[in-house]
Amino acid sequence: MIKTGFCVSYDWEFLKNSLPRVYESSDVICLAIDKNRRSWSGEKYDIEDDKFYAFVESIDKDKKIILYEDDFSLSSLDSRGNCNRQRMMIANRLGIGGWHVQVDSDEYFLDFKGFTEYLIQLNPNPSGAEKPFNVLANWIPLIKKLDEGFLMVDFGGELPEMAPFATTCPNYERARHNGYFNRLSPFYVLHETWARGEAELWYKINNWGHASEELSAQEQKMSYFEWWKSLNVSNYQMAQNVHPANPPEWPALTLEKGANIDELIDHMKAPIFPLSSFQLAVRNNRNIARIMHWIKRLF
Repeated sequence: MIKTGFCVSYDWEFLKNSLPRVYESSDVICLAIDKNRRSWSGEKYDIEDDKFYAFVESIDKDKKIILYEDDFSLSSLDSRGNCNRQRMMIANRLGIGGWHVQVDSDEYFLDFKGFTEYLIQLNPNPSGAEKPFNVLANWIPLIKKLDEGFLMVDFGGELPEMAPFATTCPNYERARHNGYFNRLSPFYVLHETWARGEAELWYKINNWGHASEELSAQEQKMSYFEWWKSLNVSNYQMAQNVHPANPPEWPALTLEKGANIDELIDHMKAPIFPLSSFQLAVRNNRNIARIMHWIKRLF
């Protein structure tokens, strides 16, 4: 069983791009939104509830969506703590067993059907009692929407930025990260992380799950935001090492045409995963990973 969960918030309209891409290949879907419409940082936000509920009803033709409204913004926790808590509450709501997949509203799988088939090959019927591990997918971060298209991160043929998307034993310690063994997969996800309007991006910088860890100082936030605003079709090629917390993680930018996400996906070439099947198998071997870990510690 494929159990897909979403943390839904002020940017719920991104679900219009992400939810249709996972709906058919999910057995059950949980959309979790704060009942008081507060962010993880405690900031109040307004959404058009009628439009949100109407969208959920319109897409849920197979009645597989659980709409879960609860208090996901505790004043006793920082943004990271509330993020972790909401993700665990989604997992608990979906119950033990099966593959637990968590996708954020601004993440768009290019081949979710292939990803779920990959999971089922690994374990067709997880009980939740097996030795846990994460399955990672590869992000293609979208940095800015221009009239000419989308600026996105160019990894130059190297391994891209990755994130855990699936596990049989949910344990969300830092967003979807934990101490489990991480298994790489060759599947890609567009991440509309910074490609937003100015007001919405500024809100995200101040309220996202990383707000208490990355760009925590007001001066740092403003400096990064002003740099982002300056990006254009004439200067993006000069931008290097642009990740806000770990600069080399986003080494360069490239421009892809597309007036919207659907056009972008139709236009862009499918990424070629940089590891061969053999290299991927080696990287996903626990014993080899353990040996490499100890070698690194020794040297």
